Amino acid sequence: MAGGERPRRGSRASMTARLLLKALLVHNGRIGVALASLAVGAAVVSALCGLYLDISIKMSEELRAYGANFILSPVPQEDAGDDAGDGAQGLPLGRLTAALQEIPAERLVGASPFLHGLARLDLGNAVIVGVDFAGLRALSPYWQVEGTWVGVSFDTRNAMVGRHLADTMELGVGDTVTIQDRALARRAEVTIRGIVDTGGREDDQLFVGLEVAGAVLGLEDRADFIMASVVAEGAEADALAAAVSAADPAVTGRPIRRISANDGEILDRIDGLMAVVAATILVITTLCVNATLTAMVAKRAPEIGLQKALGADDRAIVRQFLSETTILCVVGVTAGLILGYGLAQILGQAVFGSWVAFRPVVVPVTLGVSLAAALIAAVLPVRGAVRVAPARVLRGE
Repeated sequence: MAGGERPRRGSRASMTARLLLKALLVHNGRIGVALASLAVGAAVVSALCGLYLDISIKMSEELRAYGANFILSPVPQEDAGDDAGDGAQGLPLGRLTAALQEIPAERLVGASPFLHGLARLDLGNAVIVGVDFAGLRALSPYWQVEGTWVGVSFDTRNAMVGRHLADTMELGVGDTVTIQDRALARRAEVTIRGIVDTGGREDDQLFVGLEVAGAVLGLEDRADFIMASVVAEGAEADALAAAVSAADPAVTGRPIRRISANDGEILDRIDGLMAVVAATILVITTLCVNATLTAMVAKRAPEIGLQKALGADDRAIVRQFLSETTILCVVGVTAGLILGYGLAQILGQAVFGSWVAFRPVVVPVTLGVSLAAALIAAVLPVRGAVRVAPARVLRGE
């Protein structure tokens, strides 16, 4: 008896496999439409998913072109108590730099200490600013520069001057200017390497290496604050600020809210737009697959009736169509993932000017979403297949 059951089950499975293969090969026109729909849907979903996973970093990097978004500064003396320092301007540079180390290197785009003071130039007084030139360039890529940037971080021989100050002091690229403190006790000579045009207060300042500013102002190895550009927004930026403040009681870290808020707002809008586009594509994909499967069920009504007449129950019919849908989905998603990766690169280059990294998590997410859409699309056609009456079909009705 048992031996008779095994051949019967084996022949039934073999028949199901042949029917499944026939359905996928014979109805190749409709199958092609379903595959194309699934591939397009999977391509869009995988591309947007890949962009979504990269977008926070890439958008933050793009927004960093608009300046610093984080500041490390001394805690006001009335709040800092005994940790406030020696009462001189700013804080020792080493303390600010140590606090800056709390920001992970992969999050830090650039940073520069700043030391401000009033000094005398050849034709009058001016505000000089001691900086780290390499860090300043990373913070201010939007500056328009006539001449060149000072290329070495702590260059003691060269300087950059704001446009308005250069016009007032009659300074040009290549000119040498003498900087002195107001008591004329300390001095330094620097050569103008570049004239910056920002449209802001920087146009009235002279930028020199931090060592030069400290020597002229009598504030060696000190800084007023450090400005930084970090890849973080919202809660992440707040967490970095808390870590910096906890590292040294005399230092406080805080995001510059104007830029950080823009980060979050723009990212939220882009994420919402991507979700709407992906949902729309999935709805269209579901409708296309539904129409294709419905047409296939109508075309295969005699075949389904014959299967039922030969003993196939409703569960067998449901399994067959769900198996066909799953195979279609896997093939379509495989093609869609390849197309989606290429689409993600095109979008990444067009929007961010960079490549989108491959994220393994995109594969199961895309497959799961696409499979869910395909199975939803198969609900009505499968119900129609189950309702096929063998007697009526075999009579040709």
